[in-house]
Amino acid sequence: MMKIQATCDTCGRKFLLSQIGPQSDAPGRCPFCGARFARHYNSVLVDAVGGVENETQRFINLLAKLQAMETGFDIDIKALLSQLERDVLGHERSST
Repeated sequence: MMKIQATCDTCGRKFLLSQIGPQSDAPGRCPFCGARFARHYNSVLVDAVGGVENETQRFINLLAKLQAMETGFDIDIKALLSQLERDVLGHERSST
């Protein structure tokens, strides 16, 4: 599974999103300092964490499947990653 890392705004420590997801001991809380993330959206946050990890892994699996085929073309992975970064960061800036 794709491991997505984040940093707690309260203690500054890095953690994996799976550590705050639906299977964690303290869903929606920093595994180190216990800070509550998205206080007003906690149940939505926990569902979103599980969803983003699953969908990211699904994307990787589908892309790998496509690359494994003899398609007669090469996927520009660097350009794809650059575009993903721009899209994610652009969405982040527009939602703040």
